[in-house]
Amino acid sequence: MTKKRHDPNLLLGDVAYEAVREAILSNDLHPGDRVSEYKVAEWLNISRTPAREGLRRLQNEGLLQQHPRRGLVVATIDDEALHELYAVRELLEGEAAAMAARRANEAEIAMMKHLVESEAAMFDKPELMYEHNRMFHDVIYKAAHNEFLLKYLLLMADTISAYRSVSTLIDEERRKEVIEEHQRLYDAIAARDDAAARSMAAQHVRNALKARTKIRHTKLTDEVERRSRMNSFFRKTTSS
Repeated sequence: MTKKRHDPNLLLGDVAYEAVREAILSNDLHPGDRVSEYKVAEWLNISRTPAREGLRRLQNEGLLQQHPRRGLVVATIDDEALHELYAVRELLEGEAAAMAARRANEAEIAMMKHLVESEAAMFDKPELMYEHNRMFHDVIYKAAHNEFLLKYLLLMADTISAYRSVSTLIDEERRKEVIEEHQRLYDAIAARDDAAARSMAAQHVRNALKARTKIRHTKLTDEVERRSRMNSFFRKTTSS
């Protein structure tokens, strides 16, 4: 990572926290990558104490974890933990959608409508659609008008972003589904139907988990096949 300038008005521990968090969420740092306080301090041109402070906050939030041999690394997650994470997400997002159906003001409804109507134009740009998707859900979270729920939803969204090695929106079929699901979710909220909004939000999360699991397993299968081909190549090379 290149040297990074920071806002002199921020506390240096906050500088380290925000910079590393941004690198994780943008996937500049990937799951399993090592993050040392020394390197962070050098990168941000700050001392190691505030760098350590910022990294400790990220560890407390679950974005970093301690590895027995490599020290502090960007958190990784197995299939069981992924299902647990999405089970909590389903509950939180379902309740947020139901609250939004009851509490959203007209400006928030109008913003959701605009985001839903503009999404199809991004179909061939998965990364742009990913950012747009995050914005759509953020509007729903805020439209629930519950600060404690908002706090946990945003933390949950950050955690999921950190664990993604790639967005599920790289899959064309999933992009089609997301556009349709967002439309149905908006329709329920705009109609002030809290039960339908809760149900649709929960279904949206379950479908996202299916897509995430499919991508994870495809990557694992590809990696196994790649290693098998390499081993086969080396066996032929050494035997000839």
